[in-house]
Amino acid sequence: MSRGVALVALLCALLAGCGGSSGDGGGTATGSADGRFAAADSLPEGLAGRAAPAIALTDAGSGRTLDTATLRGTPYLVTFLYTNCPDVCPLIGQEIRQSLEQLGGQRREVAVVAVSVDPRGDTREAVQVWLRRQRQPAQFHYLIGSEQQLEPVWRAFYAAPQIAGRPDSAHTAVIWLVDGDGRLAGKISAGLSFEPADLTADLRTLLSERDGR
Repeated sequence: MSRGVALVALLCALLAGCGGSSGDGGGTATGSADGRFAAADSLPEGLAGRAAPAIALTDAGSGRTLDTATLRGTPYLVTFLYTNCPDVCPLIGQEIRQSLEQLGGQRREVAVVAVSVDPRGDTREAVQVWLRRQRQPAQFHYLIGSEQQLEPVWRAFYAAPQIAGRPDSAHTAVIWLVDGDGRLAGKISAGLSFEPADLTADLRTLLSERDGR
């Protein structure tokens, strides 16, 4: 499959899963066909193993810039949220938190990078309230910025933002898996529910691969 065809295939899959605000529900994640992942799908040829797009934005929790280049050696998740989301975003947050809790002490070896899709509404204060309400651990980094700062990240990850003033609009809800070498490894598409234990298993797979086990 050519790189162009692979990208088109991925875009179609992501757009079909859009509906981060609508809570449309699209079935259950079944994991990768090769058995590598329990929750995440494999990526198409041309994306699998590609270096994850770089992200350098303000971490609303700490107030400091988080550059994903500093996560080298740390498997991490990338997802897209906004604090005023009434349904899917809180669910994604809860599922990720439960997955991290089930990792036990290993959760210190992974990270979560949540990128805002609502630059106006996701102020640092609003995000901090959201993080406390969600009881997210220190490994959960919620990144914010201006539209100009966020737009290149949305584009790099094929993410549609929340449209300002349009609470009925639907942003892209997806979770990307990035391995310890900073490469795209898999994704969970929008609208697919999954068991937190399955995402925990996927994170353990990435940790084992990093450690050569």
